[in-house]
Amino acid sequence: MPSATSPHIPTPPLAVPPKEAGRLLSVSLSRLYELLRAGELQSYEDGYSRRITMASIHDYVERRLADSGGIWRQITAQPRRRQQASQHELHE
Repeated sequence: MPSATSPHIPTPPLAVPPKEAGRLLSVSLSRLYELLRAGELQSYEDGYSRRITMASIHDYVERRLADSGGIWRQITAQPRRRQQASQHELHE
């Protein structure tokens, strides 16, 4: 039992459910399951539950960073294209 004077330091989980793994990676559940099927993430079943290892999540992020060469690039929004000319432009 911890003493009243020692602070409680939370222990990070070794594995998380798919919804949490998706949140951590900022991907949808569909994308998360694609990554699992492709072998990009490691998981196991515990009864009726699936758990994704935190180590495989960290490894995936490290691989993605290595693939990008460590280069960060700004993604800028492209201006919208006009769907069709306005009525004013048609009569000129």
